[in-house]
Amino acid sequence: MLSVTGLNHFYYVRDFTDMRCKHSRVLSIIRERLHREPCDGDVFIVMSRNRRIVRMFSFDNHSYSLFEKKFVAGYQFMKVERNGADTVYRIDWKDVVLILENPIVKTLKIR
Repeated sequence: MLSVTGLNHFYYVRDFTDMRCKHSRVLSIIRERLHREPCDGDVFIVMSRNRRIVRMFSFDNHSYSLFEKKFVAGYQFMKVERNGADTVYRIDWKDVVLILENPIVKTLKIR
């Protein structure tokens, strides 16, 4: 079970959008490309290219956890942007909650 609080450090991974990857591939990317250790208790957040899927990876008490949230067609997560060339950057707990709990309507269909 993914257990996160405002005490965790959250990192958004900007250029990783391949949702076919599960634990092992994402963990290897965190280690090799981002030069971070997943076992430190940090939570890594990735988002699909169309912004309909968000995944959060973490390590807690001898196990890895994966949390996924997916919107139905017509909704997506807000776009996360930051100036600079960083591939991964830290975000605050309040921003994580904002991303997960506020869907963006992609298309408004009026009948």
